Amino acid sequence: MAQAAAAWARERGTPLGISLVLPPCQFASGQEAAYARRQGPFARILGPGACLAVVAGLRRLPVSNAGCVLHLGGDLWYTATLGRRLRFPAFAYAETDLVRRRARRFARIFLPSQELADALASRVPPERLAVVGDLRVDHLRSFRGLAGGPRTGTRVALLPGSRGWLLAGMLPFLLDTAGAMRARRAALRFVLIASPFLAPDVLERVAGPYRGRLQALGIDVVRDDRLRALAECDLAITMPGTNTVELATLGVPMLVVVPLNEPARIRTEGLSEWISRLPGLRTAVKSVIAWRFTRRRQLVAWPNRKAGREVTPEIVGRLTPADVAHHALDLLADRARLDRIGAELRGLYATPPGVAQRMLDEMAPFLSTRPDRCAALA
Repeated sequence: MAQAAAAWARERGTPLGISLVLPPCQFASGQEAAYARRQGPFARILGPGACLAVVAGLRRLPVSNAGCVLHLGGDLWYTATLGRRLRFPAFAYAETDLVRRRARRFARIFLPSQELADALASRVPPERLAVVGDLRVDHLRSFRGLAGGPRTGTRVALLPGSRGWLLAGMLPFLLDTAGAMRARRAALRFVLIASPFLAPDVLERVAGPYRGRLQALGIDVVRDDRLRALAECDLAITMPGTNTVELATLGVPMLVVVPLNEPARIRTEGLSEWISRLPGLRTAVKSVIAWRFTRRRQLVAWPNRKAGREVTPEIVGRLTPADVAHHALDLLADRARLDRIGAELRGLYATPPGVAQRMLDEMAPFLSTRPDRCAALA
C-alpha cells in the first residue's frame, strides 16, 4: 500500500509524506518496524510506545495541512483516535464485520468483497462502504505462476510461525511430524519456511539446537524468496494466520493445525490476553479459553472462514505429531483431492487488479494539495 501511495503521488506531482504507525498488539513479533524500514518508503515509523503516546495526547506528531489516516490492521480504536488527534479523516480497510462497531468513526470503509458489504449494509450507511477488492491477493497474484515448471518429487512446507514464542513450541512439533511422515514415505522432501518477521538472532537461538535434526531429515531452511518456495510445494503444514491467505492465493493446499496441548502458551485476542498476564492467572484463563474454543469448534483458517466451510483441512485440539503426520500423508496420497483443494483456494481469492489504486482514488480529495504543500498518509 505504501509503495502504491508513493507511486500515486509521483504521477500527480504531489509531495506525500507516508508514516507507518504500529499500535500495540499481543501478536506482534517486534520485528515489524525493522521489516518496514527494509521494504517501504516511509518518512517515519512509530512503534507501539510512540503510538500510545500520540493517541493519549502525550506526544505531538507534526503533520501537514492535508492528509488522512488509513487503517490496515489491529485495533480500530487506535486508528480512529489517531485520526482525531491529527484532525485527519480516518479510513479503514476491513476484512471482517467487526468494523461495524466503530464504523461511524471512519469516513469510508474499504472492503474486499461484496459479501462483506452486504453483511454490513444493515448496520453501516451504504455511502460509507466501498468494495475495492482484496489488497493482499492483488499483491500476491504475481507469484501464482512461480511453480509452473516441472516438479521433482513431493515437497512439503513447514511453517512454524512468525513469533519467537510460536517457533519455540512449533519447531520441535513439526520436526517430529516430518520424522513420522518420512518414516512412512521416505522420498518426501521438506522445506522449513522462516517468517521475515523472525529476527535472525531469534531464529538462530531457537533453531540452532535442532540443526542436527534438520540436516538428518534433509530439511532446507528458507528465509529469502519464501513465496517462490511456497508456490513449489504440494502441501503446507501451518498454523492459522495471514500465511493461510498467502497459501490459498498461491493455490497451495494446506493442513492447518492448532495444538492446544499447552494452553498457557497460546496468545488470545482482546482483554483476555492482558488479564492472563497477571501473576497466577495465565494457566487458568488460557485453559478456560481453550476449552470454550474446542466446544464451539469454529473455523480457524482464513480461507475456510471466508468460504464458510472447510475447504482445506484443519485439526484443532490436543494433538501429537503422529496425528498430524497421519492427516498429512492421507492428503498427499490423494493427488486429485489436493488439486481440487488448490483450485478451490485460488477461486476464493479472485480479485480485480488495482485495489490500492482504488483506495487512493477514494482518498484523493484529502491527499491532493498544492505543489508547495505536503500531504500526509499515516
